Amino acid sequence: MITGLALLLEDAGVVVSFNGAVMGSAIIYIFPALLFLKSTRIKIDAGILQLTKKVRLERFASRFLIGFGTISAVLGGAVTIITAYFPNLIR
Repeated sequence: MITGLALLLEDAGVVVSFNGAVMGSAIIYIFPALLFLKSTRIKIDAGILQLTKKVRLERFASRFLIGFGTISAVLGGAVTIITAYFPNLIR
């Protein structure tokens, strides 16, 4: 989808910026938190890990990071689009 969009746009830098904003947030915040939640869920279900207060707090923090990462990705993508196509909105 992103490649098709890049073919239609005159400035491919916008696509690269948008992709960087969205995927950067996903790589930094969302993916590690999802991996941690999945890993701890498997270990808890297998009886390897106890669901202690500390583990609950870490799992809550991971859920927070997923939400924060999603908001960051949306805002970063929006700023990229606004900067490229509607620069008068920022001034």
